[in-house]
Amino acid sequence: MAMTSEWLRISHRERQDAVRALRDGARDGRLSEVTFVTRLRMALEARRRSELKAVVGDLPARGVLARARMLLDRATRSLSRPAVAAAVPEMQLRLPPAPGSYVIGRDNACDLRLADDTVSRRHAVLTGNDGQWTLSDLGSTNGSRINGWKLQAPSPVRPGDVVDLGSQRLRIVS
Repeated sequence: MAMTSEWLRISHRERQDAVRALRDGARDGRLSEVTFVTRLRMALEARRRSELKAVVGDLPARGVLARARMLLDRATRSLSRPAVAAAVPEMQLRLPPAPGSYVIGRDNACDLRLADDTVSRRHAVLTGNDGQWTLSDLGSTNGSRINGWKLQAPSPVRPGDVVDLGSQRLRIVS
């Protein structure tokens, strides 16, 4: 009787990959904290590939195919961006009264918290010095734009500018 790969014992690397997939799923909001802890315990106790597959089988694929799918989705969104941009609600962002650095993101520790899944935990930083304000992207997943232009380096912002952080739109006001 031939054994399928489902019944073979798993390697340490396969278990690490499963734990990484669970961590990414929890970070992306696909798993609640309770589900993450339960599945993590199951992954650490798993002995066979079939057991490991049951733990992570419903999570989105990672790797080359997932990256290709993400790039295709991003390209499709950028092609339809003008139609979507008109429907995006706009928030006003008042420049802070005191100079300094202000981190913008989804994390509770950020100076300006935006509760939007397309905004990275630490998405961008707004820096003021001598009345001049600049915006810098902090390596965010979905990028930052000023007046439609992708932010490549720290760029000045002024009242009236429109800043897109992920799909969150902010208009700078004085």
